[in-house]
Amino acid sequence: MKFSSLSAALMALYPIGVSPVSAAKILMAGDSTMAQSSSSIQGWGVPFAQYISLAVTNLAHGGRSARSYYREGLQAALVAQIQAGDYVIIEFGHNDGGSPATSDRASTFGDGTQTTTVTLANGTVETVQTFVTYEKWFIRDVIAKGGIPVVSSTTPNGDAWNDAHTAMLEPNRFVPYAKMAAGNFTQATYVDHYDFVTIAFETLGYANVYPKLFPNDHTHTSPEGADVVAQAFVNGLTCTNHPLANFLTAAGNALTIKCGKIYETDNWAIIS
Repeated sequence: MKFSSLSAALMALYPIGVSPVSAAKILMAGDSTMAQSSSSIQGWGVPFAQYISLAVTNLAHGGRSARSYYREGLQAALVAQIQAGDYVIIEFGHNDGGSPATSDRASTFGDGTQTTTVTLANGTVETVQTFVTYEKWFIRDVIAKGGIPVVSSTTPNGDAWNDAHTAMLEPNRFVPYAKMAAGNFTQATYVDHYDFVTIAFETLGYANVYPKLFPNDHTHTSPEGADVVAQAFVNGLTCTNHPLANFLTAAGNALTIKCGKIYETDNWAIIS
């Protein structure tokens, strides 16, 4: 890997205020694809803990979106646990689509400050924000407590392949939305988890991914599948020289690195 040639770009991506040695722990926010679920279904946040030496608190909840995680007070509860220097991994997108008029998880369509006013089943009137706004609020609150936001793009479904099953599909709109939200804050970092999972799945091949790693549906991974997705996130940390890569365990450092061509060029297109 040509990491040395990327140093200037990486300094721009991870500014001086983001120290790789100041974190006490990692807090994780997300949905069921990150959370502990059951013996047969598992989110990637569970095996991720074995690859990182910092204490990991997985506060992901099944069925949540950026909107519902905020509305239900889960975001506030997580932020209350932050101490200066903690990392907070934020990954949503699987449950955020649809119309706010018919779903209490869906965000308002768009990438700006658009809103939709809806009445929930319990009679509560809610002003629904865009996905970008909810993510920006989360990032803002983490920074205000002295934490370091790590915005992660959503992961692909197991069946998100082309008709020939030779390559995975392009990401949905929530991937660029996450990057857009992170780009509003110099203190925030970004990991394109979708891209690194795509690299991992394409390396394995369709027959070894779906339904093998997705026994119940196209979204939720088996423990083995969760480990593949967790390893892909670690690859993302290593390939982008993320500060968290300084805290990998022996198991994390022993992983085979699969960066993809975009991360091995001098152009560093990921930050453009």
